[in-house]
Amino acid sequence: MDKEQFLLKELDKKIKVFKDESTKHKDIHRQFRVAAYIFTGVLSVLAGLALYLPDQHTSLINISILLISASAAACNSWEGLRKSDELWIHERTIFYTLTDLKRELEFDLQGSGAGEDVLKKAFIRFQAILSNSGDKWSGDIVGGKDTG
Repeated sequence: MDKEQFLLKELDKKIKVFKDESTKHKDIHRQFRVAAYIFTGVLSVLAGLALYLPDQHTSLINISILLISASAAACNSWEGLRKSDELWIHERTIFYTLTDLKRELEFDLQGSGAGEDVLKKAFIRFQAILSNSGDKWSGDIVGGKDTG
């Protein structure tokens, strides 16, 4: 396998990984959000019932409110720990960056005389994108640094 095929194959693999992972984390984020909306709706109904039926089944309603509230808090805490929304956006950004790099590389390789120099520059950029991705995730997102 020559360098061009190798680099294009590696780009394709990483593009697929970042696309698949970002889609997975987007779905997880949306599932957490839907769960939060459902818990909020159920809590609103239960709170209304507790007010509307103050003497009937109050303890059962209050226990239900307590359990649903605890579940909602656990769901929100788990989402905060997973940071699926930040991870999804981060991975999708890298996916697009790698897709752009591949398109630029394929374009540059079409010209006459394109070759070793084009491949070397693209490989260095590819490595930098992956390295910066890991640094950003571990430092800024996981470490909690302010990116603004």
